[in-house]
Amino acid sequence: MKFDSVLVSITEVCTVGCRHCGFRGSERDREADPEEIARWIRQACDYGVPKIILTGGEPFQRFERVEAAVAAARKHPRAPEVACFTSSIWASSHDAVNRHLARVRGLTHLYLSTDVFHQEKVPPQYVMNVIDVARDHGVRHISLCVTIAKKAEEEQTREIFRDYLDKVLFHVDYVIPTPFLVGIQAAGTTPEPAHFQSTCYLDTPLINPNGDLSACHIGKAGAYVNLSEQVYFLGNLNERSFSSLMDDAEGNYEYQYLRVFGPRGIARMVAQSERLGALFGAQRFTNGCDLCYRVLRTPEARAAFQELVNSSEIQQVVNAARFVRFGEQTAGRLETLSPAMR
Repeated sequence: MKFDSVLVSITEVCTVGCRHCGFRGSERDREADPEEIARWIRQACDYGVPKIILTGGEPFQRFERVEAAVAAARKHPRAPEVACFTSSIWASSHDAVNRHLARVRGLTHLYLSTDVFHQEKVPPQYVMNVIDVARDHGVRHISLCVTIAKKAEEEQTREIFRDYLDKVLFHVDYVIPTPFLVGIQAAGTTPEPAHFQSTCYLDTPLINPNGDLSACHIGKAGAYVNLSEQVYFLGNLNERSFSSLMDDAEGNYEYQYLRVFGPRGIARMVAQSERLGALFGAQRFTNGCDLCYRVLRTPEARAAFQELVNSSEIQQVVNAARFVRFGEQTAGRLETLSPAMR
């Protein structure tokens, strides 16, 4: 299988405390030592993953782990790109940015989280400080990662950073509802297939701080619920290697269906089932991640999903879709893929 990148969660600790954060209220007691993180990164690089993305929590609150992660990637013969998410809470001045980034030479991409929620805690100037200095330390790409509940919030953040928009990428997502949201009402849409895409973040598996390997960043929900019985759980890196878990994932048709059909495939399943339509048809979902996670966590939808992917016809279609989309050769692939399933 081919992946664009792998997320490695350094920690679930973050003292910023944004009111939209999915970790609010969680115990955040998962930690990995620097050598564990380095080992996981080496295994992902051995597998051929071209980009390692460090995330949290706030990774810079466990800075020695960030240093170990960047060093492990930098020393690997495959020389992957190395990226990191951060709130920029540590970037109160240019000097502070210089001190931190000088210790993690090898970072090639920074994802700076900034929006109306982060800005309640982290002044936009801190983010600007990072942008001003980062290229001097070899950081070639900078993305502003903006989470919104309303469209106007995107424009508000664009206006704040108007003088920097030619220097950064600008990425926007709607907030995903969690049990810990405080005073936020996000826009949403009904679960009709046309409202969702067949592509999503399943090209980026997530390693949690306890070693759990998840299909995508929904695995962050493991901070407060047990995901071991969910479709997103692929195994634990303290028990088996990255390549071994991926070998098993090759034949996991629940996982492979999600890879090729994404949230649109789940919406299609809901639309084609009278039972699931009654359960979810009137609900609203902020984005594909919200739809996929909320639907598949229910016993009714999980049972319907397992029945769907156990069909030999669906498995053949999945095999064909993997070949068309990813160039992945699988046994029994079809030569054509129905437009209805694309």
